[in-house]
Formats: sequence, C-alpha cells, structure tokens
Amino acid sequence: MKKITLDQNNFKHFFSPVGPLHSHHEEHVWPYDYVDRGSDTLLVTIGDSWTWGSGICDFNPDATNITAEQNNFRLDHLYGNLISKERNWNWLNLGFYAMGNQWIANKVLEMIGMVQHLHFKKIIVLCVLTGTARHFNTFHDAHINNHTHFQNNPMIKIQEYENFLTSINRRVIEQIAHITNSAEKIQLLVGTNGVDHCGFGSLRQEQIIPLPWYRLLTDTNLNGISVDIDSIKYLPSIEDYLKNDQQKFAFQKWMMEKIDQAEKQTAIIKNMQDVSLDGFHPNDNGHRKWANYILRKVL
Repeated sequence: MKKITLDQNNFKHFFSPVGPLHSHHEEHVWPYDYVDRGSDTLLVTIGDSWTWGSGICDFNPDATNITAEQNNFRLDHLYGNLISKERNWNWLNLGFYAMGNQWIANKVLEMIGMVQHLHFKKIIVLCVLTGTARHFNTFHDAHINNHTHFQNNPMIKIQEYENFLTSINRRVIEQIAHITNSAEKIQLLVGTNGVDHCGFGSLRQEQIIPLPWYRLLTDTNLNGISVDIDSIKYLPSIEDYLKNDQQKFAFQKWMMEKIDQAEKQTAIIKNMQDVSLDGFHPNDNGHRKWANYILRKVL
C-alpha cells in the first residue's frame, strides 16, 4: 500500500477546506498546520478557534491576513505544538475559528480515512470540543434525522429540551469514538475549551481530559453549562420541529435559560486569567497551562 508523507503544502489532497459556508471568508482556505520532527508518533489536534490560535497574542488576525511573523508566534505558542515539541512528536493541527463539534467529528473522519496510508506507529487524536449545538440544523449535520426525536418525545417539558441538547453532543462524541475505535494505532483524547463536558458517556475514562480548559484559567465553575453565544445562534431552529403551542412554550422557556447560561459563560471567559485582548480566547500563557496540564495528567 502506498504511503503518504504529510507536509504543510499537501493538505488540499487530504482535508476539505473552509470557506463561504463555514465562515466570513469568500474563498476556500486550508488553515491547517503541520510540523515534521521525524517521529513515528503523530499528534493531531482538532478544534475551533482555541485550537487554531485566535487571540493567542495581542494581535488577532485571521487565516488570510496573518503575517509571517504573527503566524510564527501563533505556531510557536499553540498548545498542540507545545505538547508535541515536549514529546518530540510530529504534529498536525486541524483547527478553525467558529467551527462546531460536528465539524470536529467530520475532520476526525477525514483523518481516519488516511491513517492506513501513514507511516506512523501511533497517532494521538486530541479533540477539544466547544459549545454544544454550534451549526445545529445546517449542512454540517444534514445527515442527521432529528425528526425522529421530536416524533418520539412529547417535548412539553424543559428537561426534554435539555435532554435533546445533551443528545446532540452525545451523538457527536459517539461518532468520534466509533471512528477512532475502528482504526488501529489510534489513541483518542477528548476535552472541552470554554464550556463544561456534555454527553461524554460513550468515552472511557482514559479518553477524557478531566478538566475543561477554562478551569485552568479561572476559579469560577460553569456548573454544567455546555453552550456559548455561538450555540444560541442555532438553537432557535429547534422550533421548526415543534407542532403545537405547548411544545413551543416549553421550548421558549428553555431557550431563555440557555441565553442566560451563554451570557454567564461569556462573562466568565472574559474575566479569566490569561485571556486575550478580545475577551474570548486564551493568550499564549493560557495555551502553556493547557499543554502542561495535558502532559502532566493525560500524556
């Protein structure tokens, strides 16, 4: 079987781009990173803006206008690079801002499709999940039939909507676990960035990064909040599945709770230690703390 050698210039052959459907970019871009250290172990980090490195320093450019100097700073201080450099592993970074957990699962699928063609003896797939239900009911999850859930459940109580929210994340994590379990030489690790764990039941204990990233940067606990402001943009489409006023009333009460939670989450992130000037992301020291925690507790 022909082997593939990854490099910074051949991503277009193996991974789908991001573009107008995913972001504000009018053209397709491949904003991914690869560092070759000649190792037989590959670390793959997959996530959203916290993994790509938004706000990692005082400037906050995007993938199309970042200067070489700024990009070098971003790469040097990303948690994925810090971890892989400490272990002398090769490193592949599949992160992009504003993406959701289903996008992360889709990237895992793309990655697994090429595993048998890679020369590595071990591949560590580290997924850092974000707010639950980002890009819900869009092309990202178009393969999911949500109608069945609403047909089989009354959806007249707030808890039923909370259960559905959890099921969105549980489904994503089950996809990631199933995909990685089907491949040899894969070690899966899953954590969260600025939200609490949600729907992690299908993961083994050794696959879970115990603390969310934000907990290393603040003493304040979200107490189970798994949504963020970006989640709130997509949750209203749940109402498209509702058939009567009783369902819609329960949903609207639940939705108000989610908005309150998202606002609380935003305030906590903005006031945490080692936060960037934009108030939404960890700076370089925040990446160092996350890398050190993973190295000490997980790897």
